[in-house]
Amino acid sequence: MRRTLAVVVILWVLSPLGIARGASSTSYPASAAAETSDPKGGVALDTESIPELALYHEGTNEIQVMSGALFSLGSGGGRYTFDEAPTILSWGWMLTTPKGHGFFRGNVEVLLDLYASGIFAGPMSGNVVVGPNVFVRYNFVQPNWRIVPYVEGGLGFVFTDAYTVPTQSMVGQAIEFTPQAGAGFRYMLSKHWSINAEALFHHMSNADMAARNIGVNEVGGLVGFSYLLGSE
Repeated sequence: MRRTLAVVVILWVLSPLGIARGASSTSYPASAAAETSDPKGGVALDTESIPELALYHEGTNEIQVMSGALFSLGSGGGRYTFDEAPTILSWGWMLTTPKGHGFFRGNVEVLLDLYASGIFAGPMSGNVVVGPNVFVRYNFVQPNWRIVPYVEGGLGFVFTDAYTVPTQSMVGQAIEFTPQAGAGFRYMLSKHWSINAEALFHHMSNADMAARNIGVNEVGGLVGFSYLLGSE
């Protein structure tokens, strides 16, 4: 009787340990592990649907390089040609993991830019536009798309030597402010690399801090690439 009772006690002690051990070693399908439910935003992105999207989640950083050309809008009334060829180096940080339904499913990203541009048509003796920007971008992340469209808006300031040309009234001082807006897309080559293209509206003025402040409005296009850091 005592031996039987001892066996029962041992089995009773070991059984929960065995259950716990089995639960801890249970493997789940990758898609189940990647999906989480959100009562407000629906189902979070199933990153295993397409491996190229595995790094679109909160906390991911990226490095982006874009180059292109911007062309000034309008002429007359004190406005003159002011065309630039910018190169933009960016550090991005994804603030959220994609959530939502349909086309508007996506995530929010913030980017810190260094804008450096040469003036190739415009005020004589004006050569450079350079300065930092902060952008907020919304990526439209779809579980089965390699293409990730986005929209963005930003603000920054730049140094330009165009103000030294006295015959123009668009740029009145060395430091100018640059509100901007754009839209584009990435094509994911892998979960780390993408090629990018976007259209950009770029404004430059000094908020009437100088006597000359007609401002510069430009539109153009940029192409480049991104590298997403980290692991899924």
